[in-house]
Amino acid sequence: MSQADLDAGSGPSTAAGVFRSMVDDVLGAVMLLGVIAVVLIIAAAVINARDVRRRDTVRRFTRQQRREGMARAGGQCGMETAFRSRCSRPAEHGDHFYPWSKGGSTSLQNFVAACSRCNRAKGARTASPGQQERLERRRRTYISPDGAVAVGERQPLP
Repeated sequence: MSQADLDAGSGPSTAAGVFRSMVDDVLGAVMLLGVIAVVLIIAAAVINARDVRRRDTVRRFTRQQRREGMARAGGQCGMETAFRSRCSRPAEHGDHFYPWSKGGSTSLQNFVAACSRCNRAKGARTASPGQQERLERRRRTYISPDGAVAVGERQPLP
């Protein structure tokens, strides 16, 4: 091979250059994704810290609140099942509609009668505005007209 052929950049040196630039591009993309992930983790930590400050000092519903909430629901689970209908199982638990861990208050307005299956399935997830609307609409069918049907009360930030 002559010096002219080596200067022209033919052969393995060109392939190595292409490969090196591809690796650099991939590393750049991976680093960008890493930076985005770190920013999202920090944002989630800040939001969670605000919710911890928002928590009600009392986590459990009182006996009176449980009695009133269960009587209001007629002893039936008030959660939503498939096809957006009311669950037909008997209520066993008093659940925070807006989760206590996310700032939901321990009040009768935030109380939802729930069966074990619905309570476990919901966990500490926040319900969507649509689910909240549908629960309020279902409550109108079994709560007296003078009773409160609003659901989901959250503690204010200190």
